[in-house]
Amino acid sequence: MSTQHVIVVEIPKPLWKNDNGSHGNWYAHNRLMQTLKRLGWAEAVNWRNRHGGVSFEHCRLDVYVQYPPNGRNQADPSNADNVGKPIIDGFTKAGLWPDDNWRHVEGPFYRMSPTIAPKGIHRLEFHITETTEGDDKHGQA
Repeated sequence: MSTQHVIVVEIPKPLWKNDNGSHGNWYAHNRLMQTLKRLGWAEAVNWRNRHGGVSFEHCRLDVYVQYPPNGRNQADPSNADNVGKPIIDGFTKAGLWPDDNWRHVEGPFYRMSPTIAPKGIHRLEFHITETTEGDDKHGQA
């Protein structure tokens, strides 16, 4: 059985954007995406430093979304991809895996977390399970 590793990223309310809303102008949206990418990079670098520089050649990525109390009832975890993708890009830049394409990362699969985040914060729990090449269930080896 593979070991599961977890990286938790807290996203303050001003940085949380889901797929269902306006993102403002292109420049504001791009700045937001770059900020989230830097946040992901910093979290991954800190995590790797605490875990002896671990990286993954192949893995499965499950993302558990913790919503604050207000808004949880209408939540759709898959909409968190708009925030999760730039964070995952930051993980890639930090060397967590060679690339976040299908050859190295299966997923991400977004799921509702049973845990509620504090008011004004969203949390993404990135659960990384190391796999081997060929574990992909879709025949893409």
